[in-house]
Amino acid sequence: MTVINKIEIPIPFPIKSVNIYFIEDSIPTLVDAGFYSVEGVDIVAAALKKSGRRLSDIKRILLTHGHLDHFGLAGKIAAISGAEVFIHPLDRGKCSWDIQKKRVTPFLRFFQEAGLPETVVKNIASGMIDRFNRFFPRNFDVKCMNEHETFSFDDFTLRVLYSPGHTLGSVCFFDPENGRLFSGDHLLENITSNPVVEIENQDNNDYKSVASYLKSLEMIAALEIKEVFPGHGSPFSNAKGRAKEIIAHSEVRRQEILNAFSNDKSDLSDQGGMTLFRVSQAVFPKLRDWDIFLGLSEIHGYLKVIEEDGLIISRMAGDQRRYYRV
Repeated sequence: MTVINKIEIPIPFPIKSVNIYFIEDSIPTLVDAGFYSVEGVDIVAAALKKSGRRLSDIKRILLTHGHLDHFGLAGKIAAISGAEVFIHPLDRGKCSWDIQKKRVTPFLRFFQEAGLPETVVKNIASGMIDRFNRFFPRNFDVKCMNEHETFSFDDFTLRVLYSPGHTLGSVCFFDPENGRLFSGDHLLENITSNPVVEIENQDNNDYKSVASYLKSLEMIAALEIKEVFPGHGSPFSNAKGRAKEIIAHSEVRRQEILNAFSNDKSDLSDQGGMTLFRVSQAVFPKLRDWDIFLGLSEIHGYLKVIEEDGLIISRMAGDQRRYYRV
């Protein structure tokens, strides 16, 4: 019987660690690849050694999405082993150093449109640049996998479930025969995943991160899942209940955002309305540093949904986007 080993990699962020999963098989496989660091390489190597394997034995790496803490070691391990690395095409660019180093200008434009004070923008931007320079691996080869594609193992099959929301190209891997789900950051037991704004896809007006996230959760809730192997935290069993809990909480968040407009006159002048930053501060008043961006991401996603429902409108006023309660 195939054995699934959880390997926990420390990361220098508040969440502290990220999980990767080693699937012992005739095609030794990793689900996600952890955070790029010498310590991370050593931890993976030591875990594989306990199973009688080495880094050079890995033949396949399946990535749930294109965030630093989930793909960081993929290039290093692939260079050692020749493993094939797979990711959804809509997240492929996130793994490219050449593409990601060009994100600074779009980030600054997003912050400006959101109405952030200049000092806050400088702090976040400098932290972002430092994070990428220190932790982002250089380019490595990746292959694209598509929705419903399957990966065969000795005694089960993993099916790719396209589950956008946390990122545009997020996926889960589902073993329908045994009811096992590798959820990445899409479904976590104690944390609600952040629907991160797609800086590089701002021209894709059809993509709504929060709406996509909730729809993906409904898809997960409809599956017969016995065990979830998440990107952070311990494996857990109540996938349906957890998905429904997050969906229900989204209505609470939606109302909190609408309440933020209660003291605003909402006139359509350039001085009226609320910036994204003001709305975010009203809902998350204690956020600092990089967490401000995560707060902006979540509020931005909800505002898109609420605007589509006709409860608010937005328009550009100079270089800022302002939101008005209808």
